[in-house]
Formats: sequence, C-alpha cells, structure tokens
Amino acid sequence: MARPQRRDATARTAPPGVAGRFRWLAAVGLAALACFTVATLPASLIAGFVQRSGLSATEYSGSLWSGVARDVSLRGATLGELRWRARPLALLRGRVAADVTLARPDGSVSAAVAAGFGGEVDLSDLRLDVPLEFIAQIAPGMARDWHGRARGTFAGIRLVAGWPVEARGEMDLLALAMPALRGAAIGSYHLVVPDPQTASDGSSSVTARVADKDGPLAVDALLTLSPGRSFKFEGTVAPRADAPPDLARSLEILGPADAAGRREFGMSGTF
Repeated sequence: MARPQRRDATARTAPPGVAGRFRWLAAVGLAALACFTVATLPASLIAGFVQRSGLSATEYSGSLWSGVARDVSLRGATLGELRWRARPLALLRGRVAADVTLARPDGSVSAAVAAGFGGEVDLSDLRLDVPLEFIAQIAPGMARDWHGRARGTFAGIRLVAGWPVEARGEMDLLALAMPALRGAAIGSYHLVVPDPQTASDGSSSVTARVADKDGPLAVDALLTLSPGRSFKFEGTVAPRADAPPDLARSLEILGPADAAGRREFGMSGTF
C-alpha cells in the first residue's frame, strides 16, 4: 500500500503579509534603481528624443534628473533655455514626468509635464507669460503677424497627438494688434476654459468664453476646439464710443447691427 507523502516544510505557505511585504520591497527597489539611473545619466542622452520632436539645442548640461538645454529652437526659431527636473517615480506608473521651465528674455513658460507611452501628454500647473510671436513659432497658423502678449495659468491640459482634448484655466490676451487692420490696436481680452456658460456634452471638445477687458471693441464669443484639429469662433462684437472710425467701419462687413449695435460673427477651420 502506498504511504501518504509527507509535505516538505519548505513548501509551506508563507505567513500572511510576507508576500505583500516582498512586493512592497521590490517596488521600493525598482524606484531606487530608477532614481539612481535618472540621477546619473547625462542630460545629452535626451538629444535624440528632442530631435525626433522637431526641436534642437546647442548645448546640454546636467543629468536626466535635472538638466538644461540651451538655445532650444523649433523650425529655426529660437524658443529659449529649457530646464527640467524629472519625477522618476512616474516610471512605476508607465509615465515619463518632469517639472519643466522654458525661459527667454521676453517671458517664460513652466509646467509639470507627464507623458504616457500611448501618446497622451498631461500638463498641470501651467503658467505662461509670453509674446504672441512665441505662440506663432510653436503653433504654425496661429497668431501669425499678430502682436500682443499672452499671460495665463492652467490647472490642467491634456493633449492627444498634440491637440487639446481637456483644459481648465484662464488666460489674458493683452494689447492685441490685428494684422488685417494694418496693426491697429483692438484691446485686451480674457479667456475662461472651459466656458462656464456651456454645459458639458461629454465630448472631447474644449470650449473657452472670450470677453473684452478693455479697448475699442465689446466682444462676447465662444471658442471651440474639436477633435480632428478643427476650431470654431463665434459671437458678437460692437464698437465702443471711442473706437477709431476706421475700426468701426470695418465691422460693417459683418452685416447689419442689432438695436444695441452688436454684430454677429463666426469663423471656423482646421489646423
């Protein structure tokens, strides 16, 4: 008759909680390894990634953890000096993250940036104070030949394939000069994202309410950025009493005004 086999003591189940502690220690070890790697590798290793993004820089210093890229340029236009400090623990969540600042003589942009391997990019605590010419450099087709300044703060922006699908924040467009009016000043404007007057429909569209702060025009408009890189900008505009005559007459192309002197306008397109 076969005798029952004795169970080897070494095969006994580990006491409760031991397996969990081993997993926790393994996670800590991986985090320490990630921190050590990021802290010691030279910053120049990101040059290939930067070039694949369409950017270039004349010099790199520091490490992957904390570094500087000088004279960063895009399509031949100099953007400024880029500084970053990595968040290596994000690697454990399958993301690459860093606190980033772009400094230039006429302004700056800073944000916490996190990128997933699926192509999504999340920006948080975004702060910018730059001339519109800078925006025209990084976003061809936008703000071309316009003059003025953009100053804003955004709690969060999510980009998919370089296009915003979510955004929360505010921005001022200051002292705008319009190329179609031979550089005539048209005042300053305030944008709130998302538009507080528009109910969310669950889509990936980003809406912004645009209103004048000062200047010769009274504006109330809605800007919508939709999937497919399309936009729509529509609302009402009216000249104020002190508006230059040439500017007031230029609005007549929009059609007849209502009893309050407002004219409807609308434009749309794709980038």
